[in-house]
Amino acid sequence: MTPITLNRDVVLNALEAAGRPLQRYDLVMTVFWAAGYNRDTYRTVQDLPDGSLECVQLIDRMLTDGDLVRLPSTKWRQILGTAFDTTTVHGQRGYHWFATHNQHALWSSADRARSERILEITARLTTANLPPLELHRTDWTETGGLVDAEDPKAVHTSLEILEPGGARVAEVLCNHAPDDEQPEQALAAAEAAADLLIHAPADLAFLLTLIQDKASR
Repeated sequence: MTPITLNRDVVLNALEAAGRPLQRYDLVMTVFWAAGYNRDTYRTVQDLPDGSLECVQLIDRMLTDGDLVRLPSTKWRQILGTAFDTTTVHGQRGYHWFATHNQHALWSSADRARSERILEITARLTTANLPPLELHRTDWTETGGLVDAEDPKAVHTSLEILEPGGARVAEVLCNHAPDDEQPEQALAAAEAAADLLIHAPADLAFLLTLIQDKASR
């Protein structure tokens, strides 16, 4: 292969094209692949005939000059969450990963937005202070007669989400007469929605606890 041109823009473009933080040797390979080196033939830096050392030195100079952002994996995981891809070409779980300043700014902004939304959700949940919720179901016929849920004449259903004292928090209504469109699916969807609402406060509290525990590590 013809030796490639190595400069600042080549490295920055490789990182932007990758769309994720890269370890040093993975960044080297991304630069060479972008220059036309075959991925199957040149899989690691050991496969490169020449230029890898110069590329590593360029990356280090760019870092020293402030052209790149290098952060430990723990910080990238905090910024990117589950989107942080730790796949490495060289099979090394190195501590530091590189990105451009534009990428770091963009991802950090998204991280702040996520953090703010988590705080908003936590505040709403705390303010609501909902007790454990209960479900009250009522089924009736086309003429308004109350029947059991299993009664084939039941064509209307009310699923009330109640506080223990009986105060109604929400209600899911469903019409599921035989001549309605997909009555069984409609009733199943209504029941699933009611179940979601009943468990939402406890489920949210549980998920927020997991997020806070992970952020504190």
